[in-house]
Amino acid sequence: MDYSETGAPRTPVPWTVRDMVYAGLATIGLMLVGFILLAIVAFALGIDVQDPEQQALVVFAVFALEALMIPPVWWWSVRKYGTSPRILGLRGFRWLRGIGLTLLGLAVILAINVGWSWVMERFGLEGQPDLVPVFGEGIGGFLSALLVAGVVAPVAEELFFRGFLYAGLRDRWGLTAGLVVSSVLFGVIHLTPGVIFPIILMGAVFAVLFELTDSVWPPILLHALVNGLAVVGLYANAAI
Repeated sequence: MDYSETGAPRTPVPWTVRDMVYAGLATIGLMLVGFILLAIVAFALGIDVQDPEQQALVVFAVFALEALMIPPVWWWSVRKYGTSPRILGLRGFRWLRGIGLTLLGLAVILAINVGWSWVMERFGLEGQPDLVPVFGEGIGGFLSALLVAGVVAPVAEELFFRGFLYAGLRDRWGLTAGLVVSSVLFGVIHLTPGVIFPIILMGAVFAVLFELTDSVWPPILLHALVNGLAVVGLYANAAI
């Protein structure tokens, strides 16, 4: 029996592997529908994707579609089994311990990124695309990138990959298999071959933090810090 940091037995999650597969397929379906609707709206409004300002608006809407990961998670967990959102890790945690572990996780991830930067430079690998041209320069582009990368993505991805997927796989297949499989899938969905490995490692750090705090909020905070620092760094570098 696993125990939470409060000392009380951790309640096993009720959803099955089939539920997780259905939620994943539903998420893909929702995103495809979202892309199609965005394309129709952009065409109907005569949005010129060659115009930097209008292009940035479309890009923001595309990235914001990550929020569509949340409804399938809710449907195949809270609604289907009549549980509280707390089952997804939406619960409190010991602040001092949680913040300390979050900062430790940040140090680990920064070390991973530094090490992988050396590997990319050594072997000529391509990293993630530069967000500045994608979202546009200036304060508007910066705030848009910060919102989707530092708020939308951390909340949606942590609820899906840690609160739902990792927790479900952990209770069905064991902690190690749950951590490995959820982290690998987390890396793969980012669709950037040159940085899949470090993203997998970051997913593992998020999962460990979730496991140690029994709450999804510390991983969300850590994820937001990592993405937010990356956005600030990119825009600061572009301004030099």
